Amino acid sequence: MRTELRRQPVSRYAVATLVSGLIGGLLAPVFAVVAVVRIRKQRQRGLVLVICGLVAFAGWMGFLGYRISTGTAWWQQRASQEQLPEGAAHGLDLVAGDCFWSPVASGNTDVFRRACTETHTAEAFEVLPLGAGPMPDILDIYRGSLARCEAGARKLPEVRVQVMTPTADSWNAGKHQAVCYYRFTTEMTAPVR
Repeated sequence: MRTELRRQPVSRYAVATLVSGLIGGLLAPVFAVVAVVRIRKQRQRGLVLVICGLVAFAGWMGFLGYRISTGTAWWQQRASQEQLPEGAAHGLDLVAGDCFWSPVASGNTDVFRRACTETHTAEAFEVLPLGAGPMPDILDIYRGSLARCEAGARKLPEVRVQVMTPTADSWNAGKHQAVCYYRFTTEMTAPVR
């Protein structure tokens, strides 16, 4: 039986699964399904190649998920290296009292600074220092900073408290702070202070 199995050809799809998995190709799972079906129906060899390809693919997807969650994926880095347009500022460069056009959600982003007498949708009210050293978990930074912002905010009708927090890139660039801001539901033309 073993000798007979050794004479069977290796499934081409099993090889394709291994190669695609090693380079992080998104077709690795598709090749794996086809390979397993052919291996069973046509009594081909290559099940170990399929398993190795899927393990390599899972490793690549885990690595990509980590890079995305920490803000260090290539497309996230490229955006931070580009020049900002006139009037734009990095959100972590704001100081208390700055008015700006804000993003819809909390996080790390670039904003358009505006005079508080011009139309704007947000106003920074506090800058929280986050300490030095290696960057803590990004989710812990966000949750802790948002809780501190909400505790220090004034209760205002139709205003949401949000926070801008650093990514790994901005942390490494020395921006070890979070910026608390009010996000207005309508455009404002006067400061909150």
